[in-house]
Order: sequence, then structure tokens, then C-alpha cells
Amino acid sequence: MVEFQGLLICVPLYTAGVLILGASLSASLFVFHVAVVPLIFKYSKGFRRNLVFANFVQWPPNTDFEEPIASGIEGARNLSIEYQSKVDKCNVKIGIWHILPKTAYERLKGNFESSTDREELNKILDDELTKSKNPVVLYCHGNSNNRAACHRIQLYKFFQKMEFHTIAFDYRGYGDSTNIRPTEAGVVEDSLVVYEWLLSTLGGSNKLFVWGHSLGTAISSHLLGNLQELSVTLLERSTPLPLPRGLILEAPFNNLADEVAKHPLSKLVTWLPYYDWTFVEPFRSNNEQTFKSDEYLVKVRSLPVLILHAKDDVIVPFVVGLRLYRSILQSRSTDDAMIKLHAFEKKEDLGHKGICTAADLPNVLGEFVNQHLQ
Repeated sequence: MVEFQGLLICVPLYTAGVLILGASLSASLFVFHVAVVPLIFKYSKGFRRNLVFANFVQWPPNTDFEEPIASGIEGARNLSIEYQSKVDKCNVKIGIWHILPKTAYERLKGNFESSTDREELNKILDDELTKSKNPVVLYCHGNSNNRAACHRIQLYKFFQKMEFHTIAFDYRGYGDSTNIRPTEAGVVEDSLVVYEWLLSTLGGSNKLFVWGHSLGTAISSHLLGNLQELSVTLLERSTPLPLPRGLILEAPFNNLADEVAKHPLSKLVTWLPYYDWTFVEPFRSNNEQTFKSDEYLVKVRSLPVLILHAKDDVIVPFVVGLRLYRSILQSRSTDDAMIKLHAFEKKEDLGHKGICTAADLPNVLGEFVNQHLQ
């Protein structure tokens, strides 16, 4: 009976203890949510950089970049460019894949299978890239992972079927490129160097298109919107590099501050009275990552632009892609290059990474490319 009475006393005490502990944890989580997280966001450049570039996520792991076929892509070779970075004042290596159009690979398949001399194979493929009349796409990928990510492989296969040469590369901090922290200026410099190398290889820009996805849309917009200045300051050229035949932006945003403000996770903190000051304002004022595509692309009115965006995209909401389109459209007259937005309806269920599977994409892209090839 004594033990039973003790149990009756202990149960409410235990319950009270659990409730107190739960209340304490809830209060701690609340304080962390409303005070600590905003301060980290506001004052930690490293925290914001990791969120933007997410290059700490490298998937698939243990990728053999030397053998693209191991990642599921046929007719591809691995290359690299090394140069002295003016942004980070160090030597940088950029890893690159060159992926052949389908018919070119079928014609040269024997060279891939029989050649044991990588230098000899590269000469054959350099010649193919230079002399081919097929369009060439320079692909600027989005954040996280590397050029071997599954959704990117899927896009390369689409380019192959479209009979495009594809040049896919990893910025600094990604894949097998030099492992240094990425910044907006740094990844744009990497893109510029690859762009210059590609133009030199092709002997001009008459068949070159640039394709950016997600964060890659901001990188490619920065590159092409400021190509004249970047050619002088970073490449020390007396004449700027020419623009490509066109720019394709897949799931773009107008600037990083608006993308952060419209991201679904922002709904967790928009009720805070200091939300804009702590979460959004740093992406307006910190030059390491602002990605103001709406400011950059209004400066190149001779550049044709095709925007592709799914209305069910929750990572980069359609509204920020629409804002970018309207900014560019407003800056152009009837005599300037075309700007086109192609929206994919929610019922197509394409999201952020599935546009390459859209039934009408071959026609939409083919029309744009054919219209702007010389």
C-alpha cells in the first residue's frame, strides 16, 4: 500500500517535470528561432554563402570525372582549364565535360572504344567541336552537387537528342575544380574563363548559346550583362568578347534578395518585425552575393533571351522569374533583341528540375535556337 501511494505521488511529479522540460525546450527553440537565427543570417557571411552556393553538398559521391560514362553519359570527354584567378589571387583549375551530339557520337563511337591515347582522342574531338555546324551550349549549373548530378545528366541527354554540343563545367568549390570558397565574383570569373576558351576553340560565337539553371541563371546573367567590363578587368583584353547567339534561363530569379524573400521557408520568419533587415537586406548590400540579374541583363539589349519557368516551382517561385522577364522587357524597344517567357503549367508537374522532360520543350528551344543561328 505504501508503494502504491508513492506511485500516486511520483506520477504527477513526473508529469509536471516533463511539462516543465517541454516548456523549457519550447522556450529555447523559440528564442533560437526569433533571435539567434536572424542574427546569424545578418552577420555571418559564411552562413549565407553556404546557403547560397551549398557546395558542401557533393552528390553523387566519389564521381569519376575522368570517365563521364561512369555517370551515365555517353560520348563525353573530360577536360580542365588552369588559370591565375584575379579574384582570389591563386591558381584555379576548372573541370569540364564536352558532350557530343547524338549523331556525332555514333559516328565517332569507334574512336572512344579503340583509342587508348587520350591526347589523340582530344585532338579528334577538338576538331569535331571546331568544324561542327551544330549549336554549342555552355551550361552553367545551379547550386549544390556537381556537373554529374542526376538531373543535370538528364539535361545533357536532352541536349544530345537536340544535336547540341554541350560544355558543362564546375565552378571553384564544386566537383573536381579547385576547392576554394565560391563567391559571386569568383564563379563569374570561372565562367568567363571557360567562355573565352570556348570562343577561342570555336573561332567565334556564331553557334554558341549559354544556358543557366537556377543559381546558374544569375551567374550567366552577371557574366553576359557585364561581359565588356569583365573582358577588360579580368582578361585584360583590348576588345571585349562577343556575346553568344542567345541566353536560355531555366528557373531564374530577378535578384537574390527577392528570391530569399519569396522562398517558401521565408514564411517561417516573415512575421518578425525585423525580418527584412536581418534576412533580406544582407543580400542587397553584400557584394559577395547579390546576383542582380534584373540590373545586368537590361544592359545587353542585343542579347536574345528565352526564359523557361514552371509555375509549380517551389524552390525558385514563378513570380521572381516573371519579375525578371518584365524588367528585361521594359528595357527593350521593338528594335532590340527578343525576350520570351515560356511558362509551364502546374498540371505538368515539372517543378524546379524537370523542365527538360516537358513535352513541348524541343519545339520551344528548337525555334529559339534556329531563329538566332547565323
